[in-house]
Amino acid sequence: MKRKLLAAAIASACAAPAMAQMPDGLQIYGRVNVTGERITVDDSSNTAVQPNQSNYELVDNSSRIGLRYKKELVPGNSILFQIESRVNLTDGGDVLSSRDSYIGMAGDSWGTIRLGRTIGPVYYATYDYISMHNHDTGTSSDALLAGTVVGNAGFMDNTIWYTSPKFGGITIDFAFSLLGERRGGTTGPNPAMEQPRHIGLVASYDAGPLHAAVSYANTKNDRNLATAPAIQASDATAWTIGGAYDFKFMVLGALWEVAERDVLGGSVDTDYWRIAAMFPFGQHELHLNYGLVDADGSTGAKQWTIGYNYNITKQTKVYGFYTMVDNDSGGDFVMGGSTNTFVGVTGASYSSIAIGVRHNF
Repeated sequence: MKRKLLAAAIASACAAPAMAQMPDGLQIYGRVNVTGERITVDDSSNTAVQPNQSNYELVDNSSRIGLRYKKELVPGNSILFQIESRVNLTDGGDVLSSRDSYIGMAGDSWGTIRLGRTIGPVYYATYDYISMHNHDTGTSSDALLAGTVVGNAGFMDNTIWYTSPKFGGITIDFAFSLLGERRGGTTGPNPAMEQPRHIGLVASYDAGPLHAAVSYANTKNDRNLATAPAIQASDATAWTIGGAYDFKFMVLGALWEVAERDVLGGSVDTDYWRIAAMFPFGQHELHLNYGLVDADGSTGAKQWTIGYNYNITKQTKVYGFYTMVDNDSGGDFVMGGSTNTFVGVTGASYSSIAIGVRHNF
């Protein structure tokens, strides 16, 4: 008994300094999310590169861990930061601050400004908002959105993001990113090119069960489409309108995107729309999700998902889904997720049946 009391006293003494050093306003949060899947490739246009086959895989669905901090400096004005990192539970690795990570300030009267790295407000206000079945992660994530929405980069480096106060339900977001900052972008140094940059602008409206947003995204100079020393800097634009409405028995979401991107010697226009529905009943959810890209030159695709969630608690769920990306003859869209068993080829279809577990903390 004495040994137990002594051990408890030592543990309490060791823990007290750590607790005392925890700043007020600091939150540790995260998500762990893994699926077991059977992934199938059909209709491959190049079976030497990617055979038509099925493989089993454990897939990490964008698990993450983060630190979030906000402290009022003077009445109505606060300092804030966030450091969020990808955690790959199935394959290991990933980098500190690889996701939304920034420092900023917020004021009740003037809004919030953040400096750092983010996937951007255009994505969050529409695409992410209506992807309800698995946080727009993994193999069932949105495979069809225009790359310019996220700066052709996913999470964008060197970004300034401003969010206005809410005016009668309306919020304005503006993001400006220098991406990798290097002239020539991802195709290598090229001093003759302008610096790469991304602009994202969103107007959102929230009132009760309704969320609606209209957005504009433009990404320029992130690659040279020509062969050096010739220059044809990339330029891609997307306009999107979307939103969701909670009918209680069903949450219905939809978006429509019109996009244009440069290719060598010309451009490609695309129309993309998606509809998503969630039917909650008790601890259960049924999800349906369908998207279609109509693109020049038979380069479009379709994607659909049917899913089921069982919410054990608000933080923990077990779930399953079937998802498919089906390309047109010239389409080259592929499923997302940290998968290792397939590569992208033109005209192929990719499908997966999955069972998983997710916990938020």
